[in-house]
Amino acid sequence: MKKRLFKIISFLLVIGLFVQLASVAAAEKTPAPTNSNDFQKPDQWQMVEPGAGGAFFSVGAGPASEKYPHGIAVAASDLSGPYLSYDNGKTWENRGYWNGLVYHNHTSMVGFIPDDANVVFIGAEDIMYKSDDGGHQFYPILSEDWDPWKRTGTFKVIRDLKPGEIGTKYKDPLGDVHDEWGDAEDGALLYFTSMTFSKSNPNIGYAAAHHNWEGTDAVIFKTTDRGETWNPVKVFLNEYDDKDKLVKFNENMRVQKIVVDYTNPDNLYILSQPDQFTEETGLYWEGPKSSIYQSVNGGKDWEIVAGDMHSYPAYGGDNGMGLPLYDADGQQQFYLHTNGEYRAAYQKTGTIEEPLFMRYVSDFELDPVDPNVLYVSKGNRRNLNLPGTGLYKGTFKDGKWTWEQLTKTFGIVKVKEEKGNSVVRLFDIRGWSDTKPSEELRNYPKVYEYRSDKAAEGFELIAEATKPGTFELGAIHHYYSTSPAYVKTIAASMANPDSYFWVDSQWVFRSDDGARSFKSAASTSRTDEEGNWYSTTGVSNVVSFSLKISEANPNIIYTGNADIGFWRSKDNGRSWQHSNQDGFVSDWKGIGGQAQAILPDPDRENVVWAGLGGYYVDQILVKSTDYGANGSWVESHKGLPKSESPRWNSYQNGAAIRGLSLDKTSPINNRTLYVVADDTVFKSVDDGTSWKQVLDMREATGKGPYEYNGFETWDVNPDRTAATAVDPTDGNYVYAGGADGFFRSTDKGATWEQVGGVEFEGVQKIVVSKQNPEHVFLAIGPYQNDDGTNNNSPGLYRSTDHGKTWEKIFEDEFIRGFDVNPLDENIIIAGSANVWIAGGVPESSGAWLTVDGGETWKKVNEGLSWPYVRDVEMNPHDPSQVFIVTPGTSHHVRYFDYSKYKDGEPQVAELEALQNLLDQYIASGKVNGPLVNQLRNSLDQAVHQFNKGSNKQAVKKMEDFLKHLNNAQKQKNVTPDAKDSLTNAAQALMKAWSK
Repeated sequence: MKKRLFKIISFLLVIGLFVQLASVAAAEKTPAPTNSNDFQKPDQWQMVEPGAGGAFFSVGAGPASEKYPHGIAVAASDLSGPYLSYDNGKTWENRGYWNGLVYHNHTSMVGFIPDDANVVFIGAEDIMYKSDDGGHQFYPILSEDWDPWKRTGTFKVIRDLKPGEIGTKYKDPLGDVHDEWGDAEDGALLYFTSMTFSKSNPNIGYAAAHHNWEGTDAVIFKTTDRGETWNPVKVFLNEYDDKDKLVKFNENMRVQKIVVDYTNPDNLYILSQPDQFTEETGLYWEGPKSSIYQSVNGGKDWEIVAGDMHSYPAYGGDNGMGLPLYDADGQQQFYLHTNGEYRAAYQKTGTIEEPLFMRYVSDFELDPVDPNVLYVSKGNRRNLNLPGTGLYKGTFKDGKWTWEQLTKTFGIVKVKEEKGNSVVRLFDIRGWSDTKPSEELRNYPKVYEYRSDKAAEGFELIAEATKPGTFELGAIHHYYSTSPAYVKTIAASMANPDSYFWVDSQWVFRSDDGARSFKSAASTSRTDEEGNWYSTTGVSNVVSFSLKISEANPNIIYTGNADIGFWRSKDNGRSWQHSNQDGFVSDWKGIGGQAQAILPDPDRENVVWAGLGGYYVDQILVKSTDYGANGSWVESHKGLPKSESPRWNSYQNGAAIRGLSLDKTSPINNRTLYVVADDTVFKSVDDGTSWKQVLDMREATGKGPYEYNGFETWDVNPDRTAATAVDPTDGNYVYAGGADGFFRSTDKGATWEQVGGVEFEGVQKIVVSKQNPEHVFLAIGPYQNDDGTNNNSPGLYRSTDHGKTWEKIFEDEFIRGFDVNPLDENIIIAGSANVWIAGGVPESSGAWLTVDGGETWKKVNEGLSWPYVRDVEMNPHDPSQVFIVTPGTSHHVRYFDYSKYKDGEPQVAELEALQNLLDQYIASGKVNGPLVNQLRNSLDQAVHQFNKGSNKQAVKKMEDFLKHLNNAQKQKNVTPDAKDSLTNAAQALMKAWSK
């Protein structure tokens, strides 16, 4: 007779149990998720995604040391902070909130000290940081006396910051007094763009900042103590006379690059250049200058490096108004308009005579052999026929510059010294202008090389995009582009001048052969009969919305993201392939897009539905019967709304598709489904072929239709989430909710009742317990009404009566998603995120776990960089494997040993689960013959010893259990999958008992 445990606790089996207990028959056809230590780790979140992302604004690589022989490479992203590599770009680690980057996760600058590989500087949207330990921990650089109007004061590294000192002792880095819509009266917000230290005196360094993310009022800071303190030495502010009349317009400087003479720290150069935030700022939307300035007195005074006089025809310029005019010293010409505002003076026709480098300087570099030599690149990607385009060599002698044109190609210039000679590499980054470029445009980028000892031979083409093996783009063939601040996107390593890092609007590349070839630094790939599958090297920077695991096959996972669109994995998240089918993804033309709502069929592992589009509001519902493979999608949108005209980029009519769910009691081959389109719930009874409206949530709450139009609703759209859910055992119970409230139906969606009123506005997710289907869980998250007010009550709620009444079990104003353990509803993981579609300042708290039904909660953020968790999905086959959606860093996976979070004796539930597992294997015949009694007897004895409190003897009995299970003569009496699962469960118990 089988012994039963005296101590019964409802708890979840841990990592040893890989087969669901609900049905051994189902386990026969369901492969267990592949498991390996290099893919996912216990007790720590591990990034899983294809290695594709959003924009990177700057890149750099520091000097070598014994500890860091390759130096430290840093790629600064716009959504998720900096990514650091210690192995020349082969793998990367994200740094964030828990590394000391306590403010904005938009990073814009990197910096290094030439003789200390341990020091890394990061510039962000509002603050600068310093690390002394190789980029593992960062400290803020703050000011006690910064005057944001005069731009005076001292900044210093603060290593002992105490709670409450920001805004009191130190000026608030988030205080933007220049924001006309803000209410800050004081503050020290600065947007940092460039930093360089002197090689001849590394105590001295310079950094450039601006009053905010779109500022063109450059401030040049200087340090003389290796970055411990910083003071402004030059501020580019407008000059007025005593009657407030504008005398000089100086606020047209966006400093993107600083170069310090390696023989003289007082001789330095800066390059002003527009970026994606400043192309239409400055005087009457002209944008900042693209010019080089030189200082010979440590940054106090500056003169333009003008070049020779140049004559060329005027034309419309980038904005069609003509070319802005400058004085000989680089001062912008302007006039007082009749409306009282100052405007730039333009010339659209005739001939312009001015110094060559007055405008459109794309890059410059100091010669490493002769500090009196500069290489200057001039050109405009929008006007490839611009007169004077090319790379020039300038020599300063006897107080003046002389210039020689080396080539008519322009781009980014890098120069290294080799055996006393100068090697110049010119990166032609014209790029691609479309997602499906012409063959001619596809042949960019290109790299050329010039050697001073072979000057007569000119430039040699050493790399071009169409040459096989030269440019490996990475996870998807997105159009190639480079952010407008070109000079910050390519960096030669300070540890090895033949190693390069290249970032652009989506990718990170690396070269270790002198720019002759570039590989994706963000991903690795494998190829099979279905094409290429990609895995991240640690780089992400992706805005992700959803992740769904197939109940039919745990190895099949789908994700929905912004920009990179829909992805699928067939190996439990190890590698990924995109499925962005042309015709459903707006102007992305098959190589990107946006996907949010995803629903795998729980029984047909090949079937999946999804909303595809180019943006949040132009989605088309589609269906695949081939695992979501690219080319297998067919429209499943009949009866769902489509906008009368495109809501985004004039390409695709669609709707905001969210909240897909399925009635598991409906016929397997003819499913009943529910979806929310533009705040209206629709139902399909024919596998998604056609849809009929069953609930207009706006109308039900007395509101008119919400206006989804893309641009005007950029900020609020993503918070207009919606969800549906169906009781897995009784299809009469259907739940729906969204921005306007929560609703329940007891008759398959025929009629609806609103529950919770305004407190339940902002529904994020609904989960019905698989243990007790009358128990329903509901997340109410961030939401503002149409008038901007907020009346809801955010948090996680539980109902024990099919959604009629509710209790709040977790309060968090930024809760987004959660999941309930399918085997033990007391175990819940919830996610909190105050950001979704863009970067921001951390205010949320990340991932939370309860193992007692919400009585107590514990943060479980180990391995995360930022406290942002958008959604949670537990593997339905092995709920100890948990995936989360993390805005900015895509997706993460983690294995949980839930027993570690339970007080008392957690092994009780695991032992009971092992008994249940053995019983089901015996019942199914997977364990048979004489092995049945041998295993039962050993397990009963282990139970007996455990109940006595003798864990040591219980371990010995489990060792007997394993000996019987692995007996060579008994292998005919156990199937391989049963043996593996029983072995894993027994070993997990033995490990717990041995502690």
